[in-house]
Amino acid sequence: MIAEILIVIKMFIDSRNERNQNKMKTSLIVFLIILFSSLSAMAQNNSESSAKFEDKLAVKVEYFGELALHPGISAGLEYTISKNNWLTIHWNNDLGGYFHRWNNTSLFLKSSLGSRFNVGAVFVDINAGIGYMHSFAAGTIYQWASDGGVEKARNWGHPHFMPNASFLLGWDATRKGNQQWTVHFGPEVYMQSSFNHIFLPHVAAKLGMTYKFK
Repeated sequence: MIAEILIVIKMFIDSRNERNQNKMKTSLIVFLIILFSSLSAMAQNNSESSAKFEDKLAVKVEYFGELALHPGISAGLEYTISKNNWLTIHWNNDLGGYFHRWNNTSLFLKSSLGSRFNVGAVFVDINAGIGYMHSFAAGTIYQWASDGGVEKARNWGHPHFMPNASFLLGWDATRKGNQQWTVHFGPEVYMQSSFNHIFLPHVAAKLGMTYKFK
């Protein structure tokens, strides 16, 4: 009788071990399926994120004419933050300069946010931002010498804070077919700090284009 009971107990234990092993195998298979699916999804998301970043980034080149007639140029990057059928929000970073004959040569670095309102391919682009400008006097600079006379001084230039805003009109070819460029023109107003203790207003004419390398 005892031997029969032991046989039944052994059969029960073996049965439970087999079920546990099957459960472990099933759990392992499910875990591997979930892990593989997660890794595949992550790889796909990384690929899509990279593609989206490339879609959103464009290079830009502009004529920047201070007071319209003093020639300059700027180049930079434009990143599309958000876009729908009628509005594009973009972030701009520009490096450039201009030459004002007999007055100064200035270099600047600007960053701005813009809202581009589209009607078909035609758009109005409103931008506002801040920047840094460094101006160098055009000509020789003199300073007082130790003997009471004057002497030539180094032209290190002057730093300026440069808040700015622009109103642009343009054509967005990306909304017509498979084109990757836009063109724009319009005025930019900016302020030059530390000019005889005031902010000096300026107006510049801009004419430029953006292009996506894709």
